[in-house]
Amino acid sequence: MRYTFVILFFIFGCAKQSDTDNEQITAKVRYYNTKYNEYQRVNINIAQTYIDSIQTLSKKENYVKGIGIATLDKGLLENIKGNFNLAINKNEKALSIFNELKEDTLIAKSLAALGVNYWQKGEIVKSLDFLFKALKINETLDLKSAQAANYNQISMVYQSQNKIPLAEEFANKSMKIIQNLTPELSHISTFHNLANIYGMQGKYKDALRLDSIGLIYCEQLNAEFNKSMFYDNMANCLYYANDWTNAINYHLKAISIDSSFGNNKQLGDTYCNMGAIYEEQKNYDKALECYNKSIELCRVSGYKIGIKNGLQQLSKLFYKTNNTTAAYHLLQESMIVKDSMINESSEQKIAELQTLFDTEKKKQQIAQQELKISRRNILLVVLLAALIMSVFIFRLVYLRYKLKQEQKLQQELIKEETKRSKAIIETEENERQRLARELHDGVGQLLTATKLNLANLKNTENTTASIQHSMNILDESIQEIRTLSHNMVPDVLHQFGLEKAVTIFANKMQSTATEIQVFFSGYQENMLDDISKLMLYRIIQECVNNAVKYASATQITLQITADEKEITLMVEDNGIGFDKEIISSKNGIGMKNLELRSAYLKGHLDIESSLGNGTTIIVDIPIKQ
Repeated sequence: MRYTFVILFFIFGCAKQSDTDNEQITAKVRYYNTKYNEYQRVNINIAQTYIDSIQTLSKKENYVKGIGIATLDKGLLENIKGNFNLAINKNEKALSIFNELKEDTLIAKSLAALGVNYWQKGEIVKSLDFLFKALKINETLDLKSAQAANYNQISMVYQSQNKIPLAEEFANKSMKIIQNLTPELSHISTFHNLANIYGMQGKYKDALRLDSIGLIYCEQLNAEFNKSMFYDNMANCLYYANDWTNAINYHLKAISIDSSFGNNKQLGDTYCNMGAIYEEQKNYDKALECYNKSIELCRVSGYKIGIKNGLQQLSKLFYKTNNTTAAYHLLQESMIVKDSMINESSEQKIAELQTLFDTEKKKQQIAQQELKISRRNILLVVLLAALIMSVFIFRLVYLRYKLKQEQKLQQELIKEETKRSKAIIETEENERQRLARELHDGVGQLLTATKLNLANLKNTENTTASIQHSMNILDESIQEIRTLSHNMVPDVLHQFGLEKAVTIFANKMQSTATEIQVFFSGYQENMLDDISKLMLYRIIQECVNNAVKYASATQITLQITADEKEITLMVEDNGIGFDKEIISSKNGIGMKNLELRSAYLKGHLDIESSLGNGTTIIVDIPIKQ
């Protein structure tokens, strides 16, 4: 028993020690790789030493993933030097290792590296195939920075094929992502690429602005290598602006950086661009020297696009200098290079890759959806019993909640009804008080005067005249009562309708001091019931009375228009107007009457007025269908 315990303890201790060792190896490889990334675009010799450290440690400890990382880093470094064939060889070996280990992140990185190298060799179909595969993996893993890099790489491929709208579309997708991320080395290329696209479209100011931002990124991220491509871009913009001296100076800055990194591809591009400037200056010897240097460097790196461009420029130069034979042979050679690139990147294949990427993306979305549905179904089966119980409990809770909500709603309705009832009672009480005042001040005084006249008949010699005077006062009293009665319940409204009643009311209110105009358009009497007509009539009365009594208006316009959906009342006057805030704060009876009656009609009341500018009152009333 004791020996068994000792053996188990030994096995457990060895396993624990093995895990610790693996963690230490992984940490060291991660450290060396981070340092490589820091120096790869600053000093390639120091970067190479860190690759060697990863390689040595991983082989010694048989750490396969570390060997794959070292191989991938070597490929990326060869790409910087412009050795694309050697870079592809390293990338393919790394991809094979990561496929065995099922390391998706590193698989995507290897695929993207292959895509970039094949693009720089002019093999467009292969390039797009690898780049779309990398993008698909990074979208699945939701790696935003890697997605931005892939979108930008695809954009550069389309740009080289002069497919500017597609190139700009993918570059903008990349830019949209990196604007929400912390600055990284991979983001620099997006600024350069989009600046290049703007330059090709003649947007030189926009291009120079992005180049300047890119250089700031290079300074912040210590990316000396990347500065050259921005200098090259800026030189091209200055070339098209005919600032040839500064253009050459920026090209020379780019050559200085690219030479230190041995980047033959970028050097080839720069010498070709410098040759074009010297050609414009008619310095043909310098131009010839630059074109030949460009073609030589592009051949070394296997950069077909650069070879084609250099041969075409050299052909044009010889033709310009009347060396037509050499020009013809160079043009033929450039066409051969171009044809080989076209065969490798036919329009159909490129379109198929784009379609395949879109289709695969949709399939992936469908597969994810189906997986979610499958998991959901399993979960439903497992939790069926619990679900039934949950439904029962939920129903009890819901019923209780619903009861509380209904009680709360009922209380709110009661409060609202109480509020409305109170307002109606106040309105009725105010109406009674107004009626009492009119009876007291008008009819009461007339009747009192009649009584006094009749009482004095016995002391009056001219009895006939006194009786006639009393009869006149009684007639006036009767007329006052009729007017009051009419104002309370206008018979003409019930007998002839709203239009006639409003017209008669306006005529009665009209005087030498106040002109009242009435217009009806589209209104039919069957549009409102009797109560609604009365409410609208009261609103008109209130508006006109206020305009005459308080606003000193000399001109009032009443306009009632209607269509199949609503009736609109508009009352305008040229009176002294009022301050709406002051009137609202006073909470006057007239304003309250207008609001209550509009609310009864389910209408919308709108009042526009200011001191010295008259008043406009609009009431929109929906027609009951």
